[in-house]
Amino acid sequence: MQRLILLVAGVLLGINAYAQTTEDKILGKWTNPDKSRVIEFVKNGDNYEAIIRESDEASFVGKKQITNLSFEKDGAYEDGTVHILQRNKTADCTTHLLSIDELELKVSFGLMSKSVIWTRVDN
Repeated sequence: MQRLILLVAGVLLGINAYAQTTEDKILGKWTNPDKSRVIEFVKNGDNYEAIIRESDEASFVGKKQITNLSFEKDGAYEDGTVHILQRNKTADCTTHLLSIDELELKVSFGLMSKSVIWTRVDN
């Protein structure tokens, strides 16, 4: 009986560790296609945020670019808000990990949307 309890506890801990690792694959620094900005995804409670670490516009550094992004499944993160600092506006966004080094960011303004591919920055 004791072995069974230990086995079940081990399996549950292993599943939990795998789930955390899968969710957190978005963490780290990413750059946009024209290399004018570097953002870093960080975890804030159960959600993810992207903070601008480098930018052509120095006043943007340290500000949040994306907030409230939540992990769904299979590399998809949804229900986020992108902050368009140049226009002082916000829009809905989702992201999807295409690979360990490529992230698709989709920004939606009502019926219109735009997708861009961001690339992971090597540390």
